[in-house]
Amino acid sequence: MKSFKPEMDTDTAISHLREIEGEHITNVSPIEMGELSRVFRYEKDGKAYVIHFKDNRDSLEKERWIHDRYGAVYGLPVPKVYKIGNAGAIHFSISDQMPGVPISTLQPASIRQVIPSLIEQYIRLHRITAGDNSEGYGWFTPEGKAAHGTWTDYLKATFAEDQGGFYEGWTDLFDSSFLEKDLFYRLYEKMVELAAFAPKERYLVHGDFHLGNMLAAEDQLSGIVDWEMAMYGDFMFDVAVMDLWAPQLEFPKRLKMAVEQQGDDIPHFRERLLCYQLFKGIDGLRFYAKKDHEPSYRFMKERIMSLLSE
Repeated sequence: MKSFKPEMDTDTAISHLREIEGEHITNVSPIEMGELSRVFRYEKDGKAYVIHFKDNRDSLEKERWIHDRYGAVYGLPVPKVYKIGNAGAIHFSISDQMPGVPISTLQPASIRQVIPSLIEQYIRLHRITAGDNSEGYGWFTPEGKAAHGTWTDYLKATFAEDQGGFYEGWTDLFDSSFLEKDLFYRLYEKMVELAAFAPKERYLVHGDFHLGNMLAAEDQLSGIVDWEMAMYGDFMFDVAVMDLWAPQLEFPKRLKMAVEQQGDDIPHFRERLLCYQLFKGIDGLRFYAKKDHEPSYRFMKERIMSLLSE
């Protein structure tokens, strides 16, 4: 399967770290996370840090802005970013290493114990509106600016034929790969139809809300990491991502029950959930076609079709 991460082994990371942090670094080891960055943990002066190496600087600046604007203000367990710079032709950021381990690495029984804390933190997160020092809908810049006038505009624009960067020329995949055009656009039209149920309010959306980006210490959620996909829009997007990758947790059902127990409700819950599951599903089909990994493509296709049959 193709990789889009920068070339980086542990020895090279150590060399960069010594130039950045000095000679007194210890316990450098890789962290397997994300599709577009190389990540390593290390220690300096008795404290644990994480360094991200990426080809793009904007996402690193964005993570710093999210901590300062939302994490610190609302008490979210978001890593603080201390330093951003260049190591040769590559960009880096240095942040706190949050306590705990990825929830995805835990045994099923341990994961179940963390779910109440995850639900509690998620309810806090989904009540955070974008705020006055931001604008637009969809993926936003390190300054909190998003380009789209409505949430539906963002959803549709994600799959526009004219794309730059990673997905430039992506519609060629219909002819050069196993990406199925008729299936793709049938699911796309259903997604657009359901987007009409989204609220007009702009909320902070993590964008990649799965167990690999959630850390736990004992039975408590201790960290939410990897915010480069963060958006302004419908908070139900994150619920859909979690359920798409971990349906056995019944996260939507548990969340709905918890919200109702607090005397609240989430309007059009089912329609919004399915809308964003379709969004992530067809984005996954496109991504796996670009990575030329047909088994993952087939898995995602089966998952989407099962959701439509429920």
